[in-house]
Amino acid sequence: MDNRVRAACVIATALAFSSAAAHHASNLDYDQSKTGTIAGVVDDIFWANPHIHFYLTVTNDDGSTETWDMEGPNLNSLRRRGVSRDSVRIGEAIEVTGTLGRDGTKRIWAQTISKADGTLVMGASR
Repeated sequence: MDNRVRAACVIATALAFSSAAAHHASNLDYDQSKTGTIAGVVDDIFWANPHIHFYLTVTNDDGSTETWDMEGPNLNSLRRRGVSRDSVRIGEAIEVTGTLGRDGTKRIWAQTISKADGTLVMGASR
């Protein structure tokens, strides 16, 4: 194998590993020791890879509101679970259980998503 081919292989391998490491660094954003449940109304949806995001307005007990960023799996994983773009719509009330954001950030990594009527959109028993 000549040096150019060897160098190209080394560079390609390094890029693949750095990309994978950056993509799977959820421990930087989410505290794996803290889980919780939030309920809110979907204001916006980012339906694209590498991960979906739903932006929710959550009403607190005192009547104030906060915007939460719900992050979920990639499109291929969702498709395998039977979740489509039409499973949740803007304006719908949903409840999300998952891993909470670090340092009190208003983020949650979705493990389950349910509609207000109890319909399970995504979760362990889906």
